[in-house]
Amino acid sequence: MITLRLCKKAAFTLIELLIVIAIIALLALIAIPNFVESQTRAKVARALADMRSIASALEAYRTDYTAYPPNDGVYNVVPIQLSTPVAYVTQSHFVDPFCDKERILRFGVPDPELARYYTYNQILKFNSLLELAQWVMAGNPDPYEVSADCPNRNLGAMERYGPWRLSSNGPDRVFSNGNRTAGPFNPNPLVLLGCDIPYDPTNGAASVGNVLRTHKSAKGLAP
Repeated sequence: MITLRLCKKAAFTLIELLIVIAIIALLALIAIPNFVESQTRAKVARALADMRSIASALEAYRTDYTAYPPNDGVYNVVPIQLSTPVAYVTQSHFVDPFCDKERILRFGVPDPELARYYTYNQILKFNSLLELAQWVMAGNPDPYEVSADCPNRNLGAMERYGPWRLSSNGPDRVFSNGNRTAGPFNPNPLVLLGCDIPYDPTNGAASVGNVLRTHKSAKGLAP
């Protein structure tokens, strides 16, 4: 006589499955923010490296022409003079790793392509609106700073930053429209424009502020 012996298969209980799922979810909650922050840190490092290259090109240009190149176009992209006819850098239009593609498409800016690049500002100081008007009427690009007669300008920019400033949107992917808005990151709106607030990673990986580099500081901070 042959006797059949049935073997009971081992299996997870419902409680065990729930514990495993909970552990996986906990690991994901820990890993995903760290992954996002590491991506943000990498992009900030890339922006700073690009700006370092552009800064070197600006100084080389000034050595040859005894002045910094003017603002280029509506979006103040890095001037084409840095790449042609003399190639101080291989390209002038460096793509901002934090360019706000969705906002660009949503608001339908005139030239979405140009809006993707770093911002360069040649900072010039005028003593009166008359000097400014004469400068602009002569066909020169609009400067970044004038006297207190013109409240919409970034007063004190020359003292804070020197003759030029480079900017990336930063992890919040928004370049301020220049409004003087008070807030926790801008306690003195009469001094700092919104776009002058430097990105500080200690406030969170995606905190407000732009990644900046100026003639006076590699971190874009006011002296």
